[in-house]
Amino acid sequence: MEEYLATRTIQPRRVVLVTEDLDLDSLTAALKKGDLLYENPAWGCIVATEPRAHQVYAEWAVRQGMHVLLEKPVTARDLRVNGPDEALGLAADHHHLTELVEKKGVTVVVQAQRRAHPAYRLVKEILDDIVGEFGVPITYMDIHHADGTWNMPWEFASRDGHPYKYGYGKLLHSGYHFIDLFCWLAEVNQNIGMPPDRLGLDVFAVDARSVDAQITGDSYERLFGADRLQPYSDLPRPASLPVQPWGETDVVVLARLMNGSGVLTTAVLSLLQSSFSGRSWLELPEDTYKGNGRIRHERVTIQVGPLMAIQIHSYQDGLRDGTSPFQVVVHRNRELVGGEAVTRMTMRSEEDGSVAASDSLNSRAREQILQDFLAADGRRSGLALHRTTVRVVSAAVAGVARLARGGSGRSVVALDGSVSEWYRPE
Repeated sequence: MEEYLATRTIQPRRVVLVTEDLDLDSLTAALKKGDLLYENPAWGCIVATEPRAHQVYAEWAVRQGMHVLLEKPVTARDLRVNGPDEALGLAADHHHLTELVEKKGVTVVVQAQRRAHPAYRLVKEILDDIVGEFGVPITYMDIHHADGTWNMPWEFASRDGHPYKYGYGKLLHSGYHFIDLFCWLAEVNQNIGMPPDRLGLDVFAVDARSVDAQITGDSYERLFGADRLQPYSDLPRPASLPVQPWGETDVVVLARLMNGSGVLTTAVLSLLQSSFSGRSWLELPEDTYKGNGRIRHERVTIQVGPLMAIQIHSYQDGLRDGTSPFQVVVHRNRELVGGEAVTRMTMRSEEDGSVAASDSLNSRAREQILQDFLAADGRRSGLALHRTTVRVVSAAVAGVARLARGGSGRSVVALDGSVSEWYRPE
């Protein structure tokens, strides 16, 4: 931390280090000690810590009357012991924090930037128009995200940034973004006469022990050579450690939006971390996030029955030079709905009209969420708007935890926010 802060232009007035078993009382005591911030709170607070600490930091800031920019996921919990119950506690965390935010009259904005992404906002506008005009819902959605995070087997036990050792993984890493994208886009189905009232889930997952089986020691030796592997040969890896629930590296979520006995929308979310990567080294670099060979492939397909299909592609190439385009293709049954049969859109820069790289569009969206926070504007990504997302994430994480214990990954989630019994395992 000291090395990182030394390179920053803006220096902190004070650095407070807290213990891992952080709670609200200990945090309050640590921050109160000799600091005027406790008695004269700042206007706002950015919470971008390891997510198991989000709840405590966010609650402390809200109780002090601060507006908060909260990194996703809203909260996380240690799932190693009572995994399914702790996973359902994520929805309880959200409910508690939302009530506190309303009571204190502050704004909490969740950093879920696809809600501000210019291409995704355009797609939602197109869907809003056609679903609203003809009363046909989104009937199918396929969301694929692969972020090329190749962890060496001995790194799972020690990794603290985007960890797996606490029983959670992809769903509470980047997976949150894509469950939120699904829930946010599916809001257009409220425009039909009988909108969905519940969501059925079936979850399948691969954890760290399975990744260790997918790429064996023999494969590593063929790829890197015995001499390069030798310094790592005695380090612990999931297969050599006592059995424990590891977080998921890859997860597939099958979803059904339902009303009564009818299924309105089916969906597949394939969320991968052990996917195509640019990593070709064993040593961890200083930047273990985007500097460790991570390559993002993002694809979305949406069907509106026989009326429309939309395809979205955002693929980084192996060069990782930030120039990969973001493309949207819209197919219309033009004899029925009008418009062009096929519209191909490549997003362009606001500055000079040039083709905008997918990385720059993501950055623009993140900046917009930051601007929302600075304006205390929660209309786009305020905490209360994430209720359905958090419930679905909570249910999916609970499904993964049950699978790890020999149970089923199936459940049903109520979409009505007033329903207290919102979750039913199957």
